[in-house]
Amino acid sequence: MCLSHGNIARRSVLAAGLALPFAAMAGTAEAAPSGPFAIVCARIFDGRRVIECGTVVVDGGHIIAVHEGAPPRGLPVHDGRGKTLLPGLIDGHVHHTNPDRTDAPRFGVTTELDMVSDPGAHGPIRRQRRSYAPTPLSDLWTAGWWATVPGGWGTDSGIEFPLMEPGTDPAAFVAARHAEGSDHLKLALEDVHLITGARLPVLSEAQVRGLIAAAKRHDMPSVAHATRQDMARTALAAGITGLVHLFSDAEIADDVVRLAVRSGVFVTPTLTLWSALGSLRNPATKSVITDPRVAPLLSAKQRGFLDAPWGFERPGVLETASRNVAKLHAAGVPITAGTDSGIPGIAHGVSLLVELELLVRAGLTPVQALAAATSTPAAHDGFRDRGRIARGLRADLVLVNGDPTRDITALRDISAVWRNGAPVKREL
Repeated sequence: MCLSHGNIARRSVLAAGLALPFAAMAGTAEAAPSGPFAIVCARIFDGRRVIECGTVVVDGGHIIAVHEGAPPRGLPVHDGRGKTLLPGLIDGHVHHTNPDRTDAPRFGVTTELDMVSDPGAHGPIRRQRRSYAPTPLSDLWTAGWWATVPGGWGTDSGIEFPLMEPGTDPAAFVAARHAEGSDHLKLALEDVHLITGARLPVLSEAQVRGLIAAAKRHDMPSVAHATRQDMARTALAAGITGLVHLFSDAEIADDVVRLAVRSGVFVTPTLTLWSALGSLRNPATKSVITDPRVAPLLSAKQRGFLDAPWGFERPGVLETASRNVAKLHAAGVPITAGTDSGIPGIAHGVSLLVELELLVRAGLTPVQALAAATSTPAAHDGFRDRGRIARGLRADLVLVNGDPTRDITALRDISAVWRNGAPVKREL
């Protein structure tokens, strides 16, 4: 688009009265945002409801209008006929061993929540997510160093990081994480090693309560890695904000369901993890990554993670976790989508497609599964600028061929992705 055409288009948007004040919206943008355009005649899932035929106008990295009429004259348009427009997807559980963060947006995942990382990288991460500049990278929120004890879960990584030593003040531990720029506090509640079966030291109930209380004082969400029901019960009783795995060692007990409802917790089941551990063949993932609409778009890094074997399997864990999802969902507990990407068998971006299909198999409708990757995590993680398609929000958008609000597997056929209103190159 030539400069003169772009200026004409911008004036037409302003004249139509559709734009928010650009000075107010520009905020901390670090570079010129992408030019204005419209997506027309698309089915729109706005994060909560479906608009069967609508128009979305984008400018300055923002959504400036959502309506059912024609776009302002002079704007470049993307034809949405036969397609569905979604908010950028949110993966609520990743481990960012891929530092460039380009794989996720190519599959529509524009925001990721990292569950452990070196806080030395927090500065650039925070600056990027405040920006409305065009970028091929996902936005990242991170826990920084998590809370575990000497010899506990995660201490065999070979990386030295702060621990909850005997006598460590939970308030001081959380204050240090907050000062480092951590967005949320993650607690490692694992008393049996998932691979070896060896017993592990674990945070005490008093430490758990102290850490969660301190996180609340800093307005930090607290989340728990807990793959066993007893550990999850401890976290729920202490007031945890979210469970970022759903346990698979037992059918969920009625008292745990009631506790989850009373506590207002959200649950990120990571069914993709249980699929990878449940079978060496991992059929749920294989179905997605061998689909001809997906396979040519996988990067070498993604294939490296997807092809990495665990070397053992735990039959039945996916089925148990899925039944537990169904019971929590039926009770009204918010479910959010997350993959545990960055570990064997699970890759950034593409594995969220697997997770959403597994959530539907577990009993969510396609619309509910899509909400679990858009508006629901945005609400529970306090994201005010994303997770919806609405006037004034960030223009992270995914255009899909077909209708994933009825058939979740349509997400395998993405037509286009925009980050901050700029197109994401999907081809390798």
